[in-house]
Amino acid sequence: MRRIIFAIIAIALIGLTSVPALASEFEDMDICLGKEVLARALCKDPLEVSYVAKVRDNIYLFSVFYAKQEARFVVGISNNKIRIQGKEFLTLTRTLSYEFDSTSKCGVVRFSSVECPTSEPIVCCSEKTVEEKLDEKFWDRPIPDLLEEDLRKALEVDAPPEGDAPAADGDTAKQ
Repeated sequence: MRRIIFAIIAIALIGLTSVPALASEFEDMDICLGKEVLARALCKDPLEVSYVAKVRDNIYLFSVFYAKQEARFVVGISNNKIRIQGKEFLTLTRTLSYEFDSTSKCGVVRFSSVECPTSEPIVCCSEKTVEEKLDEKFWDRPIPDLLEEDLRKALEVDAPPEGDAPAADGDTAKQ
């Protein structure tokens, strides 16, 4: 009986402990968001911010020329938060919220800095998979072409093989 109670308590403790955040499957989007948000926070052009390395899952290292020297910044991206922290400038720490649209696989950050006049939302999207690219290519075609292709496929499926074609009314087979 003790063993059963001990096992139940152990399972409950394991279930209640926090699990670390899972790595995002959209790493390219996370890097883009980190670069854009860091550039906006420092009032720099995103081209001036360089991606250096992936530190851990969802944590990225960026480099930028800031305050008369090359500075490194760590950007962590979780489910709905982005956290920026300077390695040399520890006082530069910001936490921002962002929205992720799962249908378009895009992250949107509404963030403006007092120093920068830009206030438009930051939008970064993940690269499309091969299937999504093919689907997009399919729907980019004109509708008459799509209808003609559907008609051709339907006629190929419905048409009987030539040897099995029924005789026309005027043709009678002689026996």
